[in-house]
Amino acid sequence: MGQSIVIHGLIKKRAEIAGEHIAAQKAADAIKDDLAAIDRALALCGYEDDPRGIAPRTKYKQLFGRNELKLTVRRLLKDGPADDETLAAAIIEAKGWDRDAIWPDVLKRVRDALQRDQKTGKVVQDFGPDGCLWRIGGRR
Repeated sequence: MGQSIVIHGLIKKRAEIAGEHIAAQKAADAIKDDLAAIDRALALCGYEDDPRGIAPRTKYKQLFGRNELKLTVRRLLKDGPADDETLAAAIIEAKGWDRDAIWPDVLKRVRDALQRDQKTGKVVQDFGPDGCLWRIGGRR
């Protein structure tokens, strides 16, 4: 008796994934070798700290276009004072993103944008009974 189509398909898929796994392991081994070579080069050049203490860099995830976040924050503040969390939530909702997946990243970027605009006087921080609110600068 022959194998069913389902079993045959699963065997084929498993073989493909196993091949990808082997290729990924080879790539990871090559990267580990590159790191070891750089660590040796650092030691030769006089670097005395542990190279494993150097924080890994990841690719920057671009969420916004040029000036998009800054202009969006200012547009939202034209409607009235708001705190940073309210601004981040409004941006996530407007973009249609999954709040749970992206909340910390967007909140950090909103806070950074607010602080940059505060330095230039575009926005001002108000401390009132509702806590810290941001508003457009020069207007009460």
